Amino acid sequence: MKINKVYVINFRNYDQCNLDFFSMVNVFYGQNAQGKTNIMEAIFYSAFGMSHRTFEENDLIKIGCMEMGVGVEYESFSGRHTIKIKKHKQQGKLNKEIILDGQKIRMREQYGKLNAVMFSPEDLQFVKGEPSLRRRFLDMQIAQTDKVYYDLLIKYNRLLKQRNKLLKEIREKGKEDTRYLKVWDEEFIRFAASIVRKRLLSLNKLKKIGSEVYSILTENKEKMTIKYEVKENNGKTLYPRDEEENNWEDFYRNSLREREKEDILRGSTGIGPHRDDLYLLLNDFSLRSFGSQGQQRSGALALKLSQLEYVHRELGEFPVLLLDDVMSELDNKRRTQLLSFINGKVQTFITANDRELIPELENNRYFEITKGRIKER
Repeated sequence: MKINKVYVINFRNYDQCNLDFFSMVNVFYGQNAQGKTNIMEAIFYSAFGMSHRTFEENDLIKIGCMEMGVGVEYESFSGRHTIKIKKHKQQGKLNKEIILDGQKIRMREQYGKLNAVMFSPEDLQFVKGEPSLRRRFLDMQIAQTDKVYYDLLIKYNRLLKQRNKLLKEIREKGKEDTRYLKVWDEEFIRFAASIVRKRLLSLNKLKKIGSEVYSILTENKEKMTIKYEVKENNGKTLYPRDEEENNWEDFYRNSLREREKEDILRGSTGIGPHRDDLYLLLNDFSLRSFGSQGQQRSGALALKLSQLEYVHRELGEFPVLLLDDVMSELDNKRRTQLLSFINGKVQTFITANDRELIPELENNRYFEITKGRIKER
């Protein structure tokens, strides 16, 4: 997969910008707050229909403007395509339009068209950060290659929100009749079981790739493994090895029945895929608890590179790689390992304060950004 052109109008600090790309490695450099990450955000937004920096999309519109647009022209095995996203005022409110090859599409249809993997400083916290980081990593990986999974996530999150609302109503009104809750529970059970099965199926592929990549990064001196972590009501942790190890419908049905009173008291659902985690081990010990900072960063790097290879094996082509301000966070050895892995096979966009942080690869292109103005150097 390769991006040929990116253009933005009234996006962040850009009035208008058009960039053509011919090289596999494209470097944006300059001081902080000049607009480097905004270019990355425009590509990410075109790929996923959302920002990687904010949940409030109106923040993307340039201050003082009432509309904005981003667009990417790209090519894949399926041919050449153009995806555009517009936000404009209509009947007093801002509407969003996603247009693929001239046809309006829904956000769920956008996912998986322009595939991309983002690596940012926050991802270096992947190993020791919150479980939500690891769930998001796994969900985005699967959703790019499995449209059914993306639909499952949307429906599950909507159902979870509705169930939590009902739990709060029962708690606040002191209702003893929970018949409606049991109706929601059956839907919850079905979607939760389907999501966990797909996660485990995907993870079994990913952990093999991740182990291979980590061994390469550490010259076969260390071994990294990944497990899927499910907490039971009694505090015990399950580490299922594959999607068929448990009857997940029975597991969730029994778990919801056991914790019904507790969920009502809390006003939230305390078990399900939204609570699960990934458990990373280095030489059979917890990478989070016992790994050095360097080992944890190698783990995060290995997982991002594994994500590239996973998409490649599932779809037959590599996604685009976005490296946003991570070079200064990696030492020379890991910078070299990273770029050696992607050299010549993955189109890569890099932001950095210092151009010298980027090792020279064949046909690198450099763009200097100053106050939203871009010049090729």
